Order: sequence, then C-alpha cells, then structure tokens
Amino acid sequence: MALAALRAGKHVWVEKPLALAAAEGRELVDAAAATNRVLFVDETFLYDPLVREMKRIIDDGGLGDVLHLSFERLGMGRIRRDSNVWWNSAPHDLSILFHLVPRPVTAIRLHQHTYLQPGIADMAVCDVELEGGVSAHIYLSWLHPEKTAKVVVVGRERMLAYEGRFEKRAITLYDYTLDLTPLPQTDRGAVPIVPVSAFSGRVLEVPAGDEPLALAASHFIDCIRDGVEPLTSGARSLRVVEVLEQGDRTATRGGVA
Repeated sequence: MALAALRAGKHVWVEKPLALAAAEGRELVDAAAATNRVLFVDETFLYDPLVREMKRIIDDGGLGDVLHLSFERLGMGRIRRDSNVWWNSAPHDLSILFHLVPRPVTAIRLHQHTYLQPGIADMAVCDVELEGGVSAHIYLSWLHPEKTAKVVVVGRERMLAYEGRFEKRAITLYDYTLDLTPLPQTDRGAVPIVPVSAFSGRVLEVPAGDEPLALAASHFIDCIRDGVEPLTSGARSLRVVEVLEQGDRTATRGGVA
C-alpha cells in the first residue's frame, strides 16, 4: 500500500516498522527518492521532548562516554496474534537506541521464548553491540505484572533513566563516583569491592509540551511543506528493519506454547 501511494506521487506516513523485510524497506526508500516524496515512519517516542532532552545531554557530553543502554518494554495487554513481541515492540527501542547513539551495529544476539501461542514469541531478550564498544540490552515481554517502557543510559560520569509510559513520563539524572584506586599489595584484609563514593539522582524538569504523536504529525506536515528529510524518515528507519530481520534470522528459541 505504501509503495502504491509513493508511486502515485503521494507523501506517505507508515506505521512502525517501515516494512517486514529489509528488501521491501529499501524498495520504499528508493521509491520515495525517485518520486521526491516524504516517507515518514511513526517512531513516536523520538518526538517525546524528554527523549530529545536525553539526546541533548548525551551529545553535549553530560554523561561522559556512553558505555551501555538498557531497555525494558514489559506488561500485560495487547498480546498480538499476528506478530511476535520482537517485531511488535522492539522497533520502539531500536529507534530510540539509534537516535541516542547513532553508531553501526557490529553484533546482535536474540533469544525468543514462546509460551502463549505456537510460533509467536511473547518474550525476547536481545544484546546489541555497537561500534566503539557501546552495548545495549533489550528485554521485551507480554507476560509481566508491571507495565513499563524504560530506558537507562549508563555513561562513564553519569546515568540517565527514562520512563516512557505517557501517563508517567519522566527522566532522572544520576551522579555517581567510584573509587577505582588499586588496593595496596600489603592490604590483604581489605574487602575486595570497588567503593561507591557518591550516588544521587534528581528528576529533570522538562516541559512536556504536546503529545509526541501530535508533534510527530506536525513534523510530518512541516517536512512536506519545507521539502526536508524527517527525523524518522524511511531512509533513517531502514536500519531498524535490518536489525529486526538479522535478529530474527539468527535467533535462538525456547519455551513451549
């Protein structure tokens, strides 16, 4: 449908993910380029002002070197019959990951669990390695008593935590100090731990503004009017589909529905 609309000369808004195969995604991107049309992917979280503030802090060096990101998208509800938790939920977290840390993926390891419906994974755990040694861990589940959409960014100097549930959106900045001084060889009785010298967190006050979906829709219209590439263009979102496909192709599987 998106391809037909592009070929008919229409600007297109596509629900995430861009496509269900990387080859189909590339076909859409090529069609948008050939017709000079806007191909917009609804990666709504990237329009949340709190995610934008996280991006600003990271880019300004506010955390120091980024070491690791962890993602949790958990809860009961909206258990799909037509797609698994990896393809349904991971696009949110992969889009946030690549927005915050836009580095090439060097490795991906995915393990899926199937408990509810034959052949449809309802839990998934994924480790992603990015260029430069940055790591990411993604935990997805449709079987969890508490609903959360959390992102934690661990930097060498500070950490950021984001709760993405729209009714409880917030970001918290954590300061920490570790004493990595090597123990003297003569201090054989010392406890073999790294002391945490300081640790504290504070919620950052960021104006919530409009709902992210409304901001995304406004950005889509602006891109059409101004002829500029969207933050969540098909070309930029293609890497999400490539990682989804790569993970699915090499995934290990457990659980019995």
